[in-house]
Amino acid sequence: MTQLEKEPYAARAPATGGRNDAPTYVSEEDAIAVDTEVSDQLETATRMSKAANPVLAILNGLLGATWRAYAQHQTHVALIEAWGLKGLASQMRVRTADEPVTIHALLNRLGDLHGAPAFTIEAPTIGATVREVLDNDMALQRHTRPRLNAAAEAAAAAHDATSRNLIEQILADEEQHLSWLETEIELCARLGDALYAASRLQAVTT
Repeated sequence: MTQLEKEPYAARAPATGGRNDAPTYVSEEDAIAVDTEVSDQLETATRMSKAANPVLAILNGLLGATWRAYAQHQTHVALIEAWGLKGLASQMRVRTADEPVTIHALLNRLGDLHGAPAFTIEAPTIGATVREVLDNDMALQRHTRPRLNAAAEAAAAAHDATSRNLIEQILADEEQHLSWLETEIELCARLGDALYAASRLQAVTT
């Protein structure tokens, strides 16, 4: 057996000028303890980095809001269809088709940032009449727009251009939905509930 095989690893202390400086031996147990301590420090630093990233909270907030909107819109589509307004239900379905895509995109971005889903979903506000359905969806959209604007600004302040671009794309889709709702509500107010409902019985064919 060689000398190296007989002796444990030796880490030499800094020279003090003497000739008889003895090597400092590090046991296997001490080395493992140091490795564990370093790993714990890295894990703590990673956890703190995640907690310090405001974009994670923004994305989770948007996820909760989008899931709520999706639940409300899909319930309204089902109600409108059950009331026989196939045309209106078809238009509503088209206007909200992007929401599953939005949820998937937000989850992907959260994963890219090594975050985890941690959001709450508020109860949707379901209408009992055609006009209430439109009004409730309009109220939801009007609440969503400033929230998305604030989220985009916060992502920009955090120097996260990718998240900001994603949020701005979502905002553009929501603006189109808002514009459509404004048109429908104005038409309903002008025609009255009965005539408006009659005009939305059948889907428009092209």
